[in-house]
Amino acid sequence: MRVANAGPGSLLDDRFLLLEEIGRGGMATIFKAQDVGDGRRLVAVKIPLPVFSSGVGAWSLFQQEEEIGRQLDHPFVLKFLPLARDKRRSYVVTEYVPGRALSAYLVEHRPLPEGEAVALAGQICAAVEHLHSRGIVHYDVKPDNIILCPDGSIRLIDLGLAHRAVESRWTLTGLPPAIASATHVAPEQIKRLRGRKSADIYAVGAILYEMLTGAVPFPGDDPFVVASARVVGDPTAPRRLNPDVSPQAEEIALRALRRDPAERYASAAAMKADLDELDRVVVSGLAERLQPVTPWRRLRRWLRYVALVGVAPVLAQMALFGLLWRHFAHRH
Repeated sequence: MRVANAGPGSLLDDRFLLLEEIGRGGMATIFKAQDVGDGRRLVAVKIPLPVFSSGVGAWSLFQQEEEIGRQLDHPFVLKFLPLARDKRRSYVVTEYVPGRALSAYLVEHRPLPEGEAVALAGQICAAVEHLHSRGIVHYDVKPDNIILCPDGSIRLIDLGLAHRAVESRWTLTGLPPAIASATHVAPEQIKRLRGRKSADIYAVGAILYEMLTGAVPFPGDDPFVVASARVVGDPTAPRRLNPDVSPQAEEIALRALRRDPAERYASAAAMKADLDELDRVVVSGLAERLQPVTPWRRLRRWLRYVALVGVAPVLAQMALFGLLWRHFAHRH
């Protein structure tokens, strides 16, 4: 049996009985399964889609995800099962976590009460800090990859784009097979600069902003415009969208969303410290100094961008971005 074509009822390596499909992304399908070799406990099995199953690049990403997952051990980070290393095994196995994605929860509950939003953001920061303490950048922190568990805890999932900070280089000229959501990509990545841990902090800021206001920082239907807007301007101040947001929570979200990585929180731990002690946050007036995104500023940036890199590469990049967006949006 080809693993890529496995479905409910399939038994992988005489051990993992696939029960039902519980998720599908740009590169893989995730199944709820029983580990019949270990007391029939429930697990999750991630299998590449058939179109990727024979690709060397896709296989290397799966290997890399598992290797990174083995290094992590935190209550808010999805745990990978320690399996025998077998180069023929083209799937990964993790703990099974009952719950729902934060993205689905936000469809029904937006905006969230500030206390709930701040508490969830604090847990996400703790998970991200654990990765960073191991020298790993997640690069795809977004509501789809945050699972809300019945006990109130979260799990950060999907390490498919994760890299070690020293070797990471994810830009729009080197798009990975499963591109992160345009609503959570950091400005430095749009500008084709080397990404660092600060990219994850920006993404957490975007999630906090969405939970507080019910809207993403840069809304829009065109992923290229959405992505480029954050390079030339700042999001609307949260309190303008939701007056119930406190100045302190607004300050935290906007600081995490600064265009210059050096102006963001130095670490996820520092951001969590502010979230944990909200009443001690110093409000700097950042909300009054925001630079709005205007069509003229966007046009000027676009013209400067074309002058620097040439028309053909930009058009090719736009076309690739658009194709990937439609491809993965169709699957979600």
